[in-house]
Amino acid sequence: MVTIMQKCSFSRATCHIKLSNFYKALEDAKEARLRGEQSVNLALIGGDAAVNLSKMEDACSFYTMGLKVDPTNTSVIDRLQMLQEMILPDYDLEGGCDSDQGYSAVTLFNQEPYPGDDELISKEKQTILAKFCLEDTEPWKENVEDAEKQRASNIAMGAHEFMVDNKLEDALKEYTLAVKADPGNSILRRLRAEVLYILDDKYAALRELWAVPTEKKSLDVWKFGGQILYEINMPLHAEVWLKTATKMTGNQDDAAKVLFQKARTHRLYSAMSKDFPINIDFGEHGRSIFATKEIKTGNEVFTDLPMVMGKMLDKETYGQDICDNCATSLMTPRDYFGGRFESLADDVKSLVEEYWPNISITTCDKCKVTKYCSAECQEDAWKSHHEVLCPARCEAARKLHDISENFGHGKNEHGETVELWDARISPMLLARIWAGIVTAAKEMMKDAGVDKPTTEHWLKAKSPYKRFLAFGVDSPSKKYKVVYNLIRDIFTDCGDDIQYNITESEFNGRFFQAECNFHVFSAPVTPYHRFKDRISKLEGDDRVKSNLQKLKAEPNVAPLCGIFPLLHCMNHSCYQNVEVCGADLEGYGGVRVRAISNFKAGDELYVSYVDPAIPRKLRRAWLFRNYNFWCRCTRCEFEGDGPEECTECKKAAVGEKFPACGQCHRAWYCSVSCQKVAWKRGHKKICQAIVTKDKQNCQSNGTT
Repeated sequence: MVTIMQKCSFSRATCHIKLSNFYKALEDAKEARLRGEQSVNLALIGGDAAVNLSKMEDACSFYTMGLKVDPTNTSVIDRLQMLQEMILPDYDLEGGCDSDQGYSAVTLFNQEPYPGDDELISKEKQTILAKFCLEDTEPWKENVEDAEKQRASNIAMGAHEFMVDNKLEDALKEYTLAVKADPGNSILRRLRAEVLYILDDKYAALRELWAVPTEKKSLDVWKFGGQILYEINMPLHAEVWLKTATKMTGNQDDAAKVLFQKARTHRLYSAMSKDFPINIDFGEHGRSIFATKEIKTGNEVFTDLPMVMGKMLDKETYGQDICDNCATSLMTPRDYFGGRFESLADDVKSLVEEYWPNISITTCDKCKVTKYCSAECQEDAWKSHHEVLCPARCEAARKLHDISENFGHGKNEHGETVELWDARISPMLLARIWAGIVTAAKEMMKDAGVDKPTTEHWLKAKSPYKRFLAFGVDSPSKKYKVVYNLIRDIFTDCGDDIQYNITESEFNGRFFQAECNFHVFSAPVTPYHRFKDRISKLEGDDRVKSNLQKLKAEPNVAPLCGIFPLLHCMNHSCYQNVEVCGADLEGYGGVRVRAISNFKAGDELYVSYVDPAIPRKLRRAWLFRNYNFWCRCTRCEFEGDGPEECTECKKAAVGEKFPACGQCHRAWYCSVSCQKVAWKRGHKKICQAIVTKDKQNCQSNGTT
């Protein structure tokens, strides 16, 4: 049922768009959608206003809503096509239609050491020396007589014949004799190591390669040794050997670079993932998450907590107060019932007050603004970030907090209230990254008993964020100049006479890190849900319980954005096979990843970075613009871009356009033959998924 408020917001938006008051039109369109309006007309008004304001994400959101309401509406489809051309006008030239063009993930990752690696390498070396008996092989010896070298060569030729005949034990015996005859020959050592490796004696294979002096190790020895070290779980030494191999080829050996990243990925993520049926590995698309066993649809795959979090600046989904440390909802009965609380019947009101969960809300005693669910959370937040970012600490911190609370609006240099920040994430998320770095460096400084953090302290404090890739082509420090200056001013005095100079380059890098890696989440269980659970178990007055259950629908939950250490490793597919849900994880807000299809061991987990309901061409352009890759997923393979080209054989239509798939309307074919081939190859799977999702959208929108 359309409410009066919906009608008012929609009518205002209609008037504003006619008067070219695009900003007000967009605000009213958002308000109407927030109040439940779902229509093609609203989608067009909101989308058109957003386009005129160059707010492409808002435009995409509105047009996509219209597409979900009516998937065949030509006005919505045309506007989405226009939006794609605006986002990436050179779609074809950039490679959108070239199925062979991709990117090399390994080029995005460097081989720089982490702070403290020297100490870790030393400890790992002690383990290697103690565990693998590296002395237990023929000692390296040069200056062997020519006759012995020739004998070793002859023996090796015989060993090679045994290798060709797959007589590995015989080959090993011969290579062992050859190494004894010429123990200073790195090639013979490498060949003997290969036989040992094939026979699954990796420790003995490593001994042969380790025995070769550093200056005598060839590229092949460094690579093979690095591979073995990786496979026997000695990742730091694997990195050293593979980095050396990479340098020897002038950074041109992709195989060595991929092995290096596999070793680094293993050491960064193995401990995090050990309690879940997943493995984090490095492959074609960079870091990826794979199932290690069979997982059924609906089962939980893993959970994750954010390293840093902040609010989403979205009025449409902005919910109730939350604990600024653990994301617990702080919803009170008055928050939930609003002005109706005081007018509730006495027995109902009494029941609410008795059974509503008691939350001991505490507020920062300095700024009187930031709220927490407990004194413990307040203390934790102070130590991790709030000491630096408390609005009472300095004028810049107060202004930054106000911009966040006012959805990106604040005073410009002329004193005018304008939009200073239009990113989806809160600027407080960025500020918390630097606050975390500063507090970590200060803690290490105090533990070391020095007055200032050392370079090593700063590097270690920054290192947790090195794993998050960033991509972007704009200059956020210029676009969000006021916010950049505020954050820079905050950290010019971090307390304890410590300064942190945030350059434009670092600001831009952190911004893109956040934009490329954040995920939206919320703690789904609010005091309202616990209250409902409590009264459902009462054995008393059913009339009271019935009245309560009819009073109001479920509340909005506060949407948050977080950067997650495991979740960010998940790659994109428009045909995703997991869903990410908000979760309450031992009192902290986090995410739960659940399978939406069956997995077998070795299958990769995918999540969609964009709304799959967006037309294929726009989806792919958006992904390229924001993440720098062209999507080649199953859905993109078996969906088309329009009736001008056959989705299967790529034949261009001449004159009459090609008909669409009668079920999903997302693929076009020049013939029944092409349609049948595509159906068998994979279109059937994605077609059924699209149709099912469209039906669900229609049901939720009240349409048929």
